[in-house]
Amino acid sequence: MEDKQSLRFMDLKFLEIAKKAGLLAGGKILKYYGKKLKTFGKGESSDFATQADLDAETIIIKTISESFPDHNIVSEEKGQIQKGSNYTWVIDPLDGTFTFSHNLPYFSTSISLLDSGKPILGVINHIVAKKLYWAVDKKGAFMNGKRIRVGKYPDLDSSAFCLGFGHRGKRQDRNEAYIKLLVNKVGYPYSFGSSVTTLAMVAAGELDGYVAQAWPWDFAAGAVIIKEAGGIVTDFKGDKIDLTKQKQRLDLVASNKLLHSQIIKVLQK
Repeated sequence: MEDKQSLRFMDLKFLEIAKKAGLLAGGKILKYYGKKLKTFGKGESSDFATQADLDAETIIIKTISESFPDHNIVSEEKGQIQKGSNYTWVIDPLDGTFTFSHNLPYFSTSISLLDSGKPILGVINHIVAKKLYWAVDKKGAFMNGKRIRVGKYPDLDSSAFCLGFGHRGKRQDRNEAYIKLLVNKVGYPYSFGSSVTTLAMVAAGELDGYVAQAWPWDFAAGAVIIKEAGGIVTDFKGDKIDLTKQKQRLDLVASNKLLHSQIIKVLQK
């Protein structure tokens, strides 16, 4: 079980508010689930937001700002709120909007806290599954209060592996960068349409690895949770990811650590 005595007071406060915000947002999102939705285009036809995204984002920002009015916030839909703080909350109110709009259950809310650019806390609410994941730096990873660990499959060819195909307009680039390199190397390839949900599944040992190109808000929380669950998250070269690069998609490799060098070797070919 989670050892609350080992968490500092501020860690507990940060975690309490992040969990509260994630649960409140998840409750709001569920009210829209399975209903006809108005969409707001963000470029190509498969990339859009819904009123559920916007309402969930408003709830999360309000909940955080009420407790930490001096903190910065970076959110997918509303962009940046800069207050000059060392602390920055990175939010994806509804990751997996496309799957959500098609009544598929793979969508989640993601909330992370960075301290001077370093992710120190992550909360993911996999809403339909009723699974709340969280982690605080150096304090372990948990799902609904129970400690979780990454899986133990050591070989790429026997792994349950997820590939981020992305929206149609970027798919050819991703095919060249990693999809065609890995799709015939892994035991079985999956794609769930939500980086946030996928990262939680890696942390819980349900998937062994994940490769994608994603925005910082897609994986900031998942990076903390996977690391605290015993896994690793890097870029395609095996280097640390700079989460302060908030205006571009970043290369992402997440695994149970046992597979990581194998994945990087394939990508570097």
